[in-house]
Amino acid sequence: MAITIDDIYDKEFALKGGGYDRDDVDQFLDEICDEMTRMQDEMQALQMELGKAREALAQAETAAIPVVQEVRTVEQPAAEDQVKKASATLESILRNAQTLADEEVENAKKQAQELIKQAQEEATQIVDDAQAEKETISNSLGTLRAAAQEYRDNFLSLIKKSQDLLAGENSLFGDEDAE
Repeated sequence: MAITIDDIYDKEFALKGGGYDRDDVDQFLDEICDEMTRMQDEMQALQMELGKAREALAQAETAAIPVVQEVRTVEQPAAEDQVKKASATLESILRNAQTLADEEVENAKKQAQELIKQAQEEATQIVDDAQAEKETISNSLGTLRAAAQEYRDNFLSLIKKSQDLLAGENSLFGDEDAE
């Protein structure tokens, strides 16, 4: 299935977890669409140029046939030479136009691949950064849990000491009551 510019403009991505920044993705897709539009316009212009060159070749060939048929004199080789030169020139123009079109398509493919590669590298960097941040947060959480456990243990120890102290004072009071 060929991807059209409208497909890119209309593409919506589902968000999962943190996901990508939707504005960045949309901006990147817009840039791709703009480049594809430019390349399509350029290809159409080159195709029109190619069509005109083919038309001119066909006209030159049709114009050359009657001339060649009518002229059967000494000038006949000169007319054939002119037709051959015109034909060769038009063929050269066609080859050049086709070469330019092929080069533009190849350049567009290379640029698209470069843009995709760059986007993948950026995505990888974003994921790596998020992973590092997650690890930092996990380490901080572990430290906080350890500190909370230590605080709890100290607090329980303090309560136990207070209970023991109070229990010892009760026995002091109990001894006085006995006397």
